[in-house]
Amino acid sequence: MYTPRHMKWWGWGDEDVSFNSSAHPGAWPYAKAQLGVEEDEVARPLMPIEAVRLPEAIRHEGFLSDLRREMRADQICDSRRERLIHAYGKGFRDLFRMRQGMAEGAPDLVIYPENENDVLMTLRAAARHDVVVIPFGGGSNIAGCLERSERSRMAVSLDMRRMRHVLEVDADSCTARIEAGAFGPDLEEQLNGYGLTLGHFPDSFLHSTLGGWIATRSAGMQSDKYGKIEDMVIALRMVTPAGVLATRTVPKSSNGIDVNHLCIGSEGTLGVITEATMQVHPRANSHRTHGYLFPEFEAGIEAMHECVRKECVPSMLRLSDSDKTALSLAFKPPSSQLSQAASKVMKGYLRVKGFDFARTCLMLTTFEGSKSGAIRQHGEVSAIYRRFGGVDLGPSSGKSFESTKYDFPHIRDFLLDRSITSDVSETSTVWSNLVPLYRATTTALRAAIVESGVKPWVGCHISHTYQCGASLYLTFAFKQQDGNEMPQYLHAKRAVQQSFIDCGATLSHHHAVGTEHLPWLTDDISPLGITAIAAIKAGLDPDNVMNPGRLRPSAAPFEEWLRVVSGAATAQRP
Repeated sequence: MYTPRHMKWWGWGDEDVSFNSSAHPGAWPYAKAQLGVEEDEVARPLMPIEAVRLPEAIRHEGFLSDLRREMRADQICDSRRERLIHAYGKGFRDLFRMRQGMAEGAPDLVIYPENENDVLMTLRAAARHDVVVIPFGGGSNIAGCLERSERSRMAVSLDMRRMRHVLEVDADSCTARIEAGAFGPDLEEQLNGYGLTLGHFPDSFLHSTLGGWIATRSAGMQSDKYGKIEDMVIALRMVTPAGVLATRTVPKSSNGIDVNHLCIGSEGTLGVITEATMQVHPRANSHRTHGYLFPEFEAGIEAMHECVRKECVPSMLRLSDSDKTALSLAFKPPSSQLSQAASKVMKGYLRVKGFDFARTCLMLTTFEGSKSGAIRQHGEVSAIYRRFGGVDLGPSSGKSFESTKYDFPHIRDFLLDRSITSDVSETSTVWSNLVPLYRATTTALRAAIVESGVKPWVGCHISHTYQCGASLYLTFAFKQQDGNEMPQYLHAKRAVQQSFIDCGATLSHHHAVGTEHLPWLTDDISPLGITAIAAIKAGLDPDNVMNPGRLRPSAAPFEEWLRVVSGAATAQRP
């Protein structure tokens, strides 16, 4: 039986889980070589939780009195640990500040609702007493959606994890009504008991919730088959300060503006999603992932696009450029002598085929369905790949990916321990713009990192394909300069995000807007789009109770974005 746990306050994942460098012996040597790190492997000491600077909590006795009349004492928490766990998400800016002992974003109180009435009562009390409410799922967000933006009002974090049940399953209709606090493993465990799956497996799967996925327009690794989260929502319920918004369980409708989509992507600014009726699917009888090597990135992109044109899209297509491919190979666990021998044979074959290993790119492809259907699709996709120079490596590389696919976020903590910044930015664009966008953005990002006086590492993968385009996902890393860590990061982040907008792409494909991407929102959806969001906010939350400061850029958005808490840009090591 799955039991949700809080992630560590200073990093990613459960308290007793971290990146094991011995299980990935090539990762750290690769990072050192790429980033010009000469020091031995020495980790920074972790700041003790007692040393973190936590602001004095604002207490509103009238609000607390209202809560205590309706909730048990264990649902209302103000301990130091609870406040720290709920202070931020897991973006670089979040983790850097926490590691420096700066928890200014911490809420004053944490509330654990157990049903929709608890949520409704909390929001009504918050509106009466001018208290801010920030919905909290698993705390995995990396876009800055969870930090309080105001210091003058009491702020509470509404942690939804106790509302985690699959309430109803309609197997004939392939729908399931699910509480919003259900975590990925929890949700799948309950659905699997009916022989079903949601099919949504984001990188944060182990530590994120259904409500969080919906509120941020999440995408899973197998979105090529199952779609993004907004494609799965049939109906939902959202508690707002103005009341409960609810939609019906119907496949499609023509009932005016789609109210579901007012809630999807709302990032906690309008209300709290309490449950959703989701489209679910029978579990596949066969699931296997193969690795393919392509002679160059552009050939792999053409192969992906051809699969879309031929309507032969597997459940996952994930193409890495040469740098991301090198990282993936360095991340591999130790291999047996037999595997090493087989690898030598394959390398010899690829050399004969004319592969330049400095340009080689890895495509991970998942085939899923009935056993015969998966075999048939493997044959069809492999035939397309061969036309573009792709070579099937078989399922061994796929097994390596499947066994470690949720481990990558842990390496960021490992690198932060060693004074290395690493982060990601992702976007989407049409097929005709994918290569120009890739070239322009990687060039701009590398240049921005070099400007700070350090070596850059930039890798990219393309995934989440559509008829008209795909997602482009950049990962970057560089050595930190003592006392200049935050300006370094912000300079690189601004370069990549600005390139997305300048090149006609979106500010984010699935990580949300939050505060990290807010300055680019007006360019992305137009000034009138911002006006529309403000009008909806005014109608559902006139007192600005719900997660203030989100989805509404200020008059000087970049000045606000560049602002960091006092001392964060120059704080020294603990």
